[in-house]
Parts: sequence; C-alpha cells; structure tokens
Amino acid sequence: MFSKSVKKVLFLGFIISLSACSGLGKAPTQDSFSAKEKLYESTRNYGGLVSLYRDALKANDEPLTRYKLASSYYKKGDNKSSLLYLSPLLTAQNPLEEKAGVLQVRNLIQLQEYDKAISAANGLIGKYPKNGEIYNLRGISFAQVGRLANAKDDIIKARELFIDDVTAINNLAMLSIINGDYRNATEILLPQYLNGVKDPRLIHNLVFALVKNNDTDYALDIIRKERLNTSPEDLIASLKQAERILPIGE
Repeated sequence: MFSKSVKKVLFLGFIISLSACSGLGKAPTQDSFSAKEKLYESTRNYGGLVSLYRDALKANDEPLTRYKLASSYYKKGDNKSSLLYLSPLLTAQNPLEEKAGVLQVRNLIQLQEYDKAISAANGLIGKYPKNGEIYNLRGISFAQVGRLANAKDDIIKARELFIDDVTAINNLAMLSIINGDYRNATEILLPQYLNGVKDPRLIHNLVFALVKNNDTDYALDIIRKERLNTSPEDLIASLKQAERILPIGE
C-alpha cells in the first residue's frame, strides 16, 4: 500500500477542475454587499466571502447564498464546513442539487474519503449522465483506490462530455505516471506543451515523465525556459532519485 505522503503527492498531480466552483448567478442587489463580494472575489479573500455569506444567510436562508457559502469554505480549505452547509441543498427538490452534488464530491476527495466520493458520484451520474465533471471526479477517486482501469474509462468519458481538454489530458497522463509508463505520459503531455499549453501542473508532470524516461536534456530545456527552479540540474538529480511510482493500492 502507498504511504499517506505518497498518496498526497499523487493526488496533487490530478486536476480536479480548472474552474472549480465558479460564481453562480447574480449577487444580491444591495450595493454594499455587491461591492464587498466583488472585492473579496477579485482578491481571493475567501475568509471575507465566508463572513459575508454567513451574515446574508442568517438574514435570509436562500439556496444560492448557501451554495456560495459552501463554495467559499471549499476554496478556503475548510471541507467539513463546506459539507455542513451543502447538506440542505442535496435534495431532488432543490434547483442547485447538481452543482451542490459536484461540490460535495470535491470536498470528499479533499478529505480523502474516496469510497464516499465514488458513492456520491454514482448517484449524481444516475441523475445527470451528461455532466463530465462528475466523471472526472469519480475517475480521480477510482485512481486513489487503485481502480485504474475504471479511472481511465471515467476520464475518457469526461473528455467525451467536453470537460476541459487540459484537465482530461493531464489526468490521463497521471494514470500513466502512476503505472510507471513514463513514455506514454510524455506522449500525452508533450504535444500539449508544444501547442502552447502552460498549465503549471501539466508542465510539472511533463518534466517528471521526461526525467523518468531519461529525456533529461529536454527536461532541462523546459525547466530553464519555464523557470521552474533556480538550480535545474539539482531538480533533475532529485527527480532521478525519486522511486518509481507504483499503482495506488499496491
């Protein structure tokens, strides 16, 4: 079995979403509220947003405000509080059930409760089979419990349903990295990089795969070009010494 630290490193390689929990709908009409909301969003002051939405929810328990509060807790890293405030929205009678359900799965993944995340995603897919993000999240959860074939199927399905291409491609490459198939990971990621994709996680995964595939010159070139490290040679040496990543569950 993997140690918790190694599992954490692997998890960080996946992309849950490039635009997770984006703002929904229109903010309340009060000028002061709207101004604060806009300011906190632009500065990523999630603590400020939490306070703002908590006060608003106390005055009026409105579903969109509740969702925004749960989303802000998620972005702040307080997953348990996010789940607490999401709970009333996870009903079939609620128009935000689908979005709330996706956020619930994200929270469960962050809490490393992968079996619960899979179960919640199963329920959502039954109701919303065209939501690609749910398949992506279930695929990540499958990978974390060692069900790599299921993970690959889900991520491919997510891509078919038009989830962001960079997200899907990076996550497919991560499955190859987990399996130690660094050549395939390179073949997946390199065309994206050459086409101008600059997603940091994708670039880091590409460099790792190149080093493990003994393409150190190419890896050095990317490290220098993207300024990933002040000492490229030391980074290469560290990556070379890293143990082969085994499939999760072994």
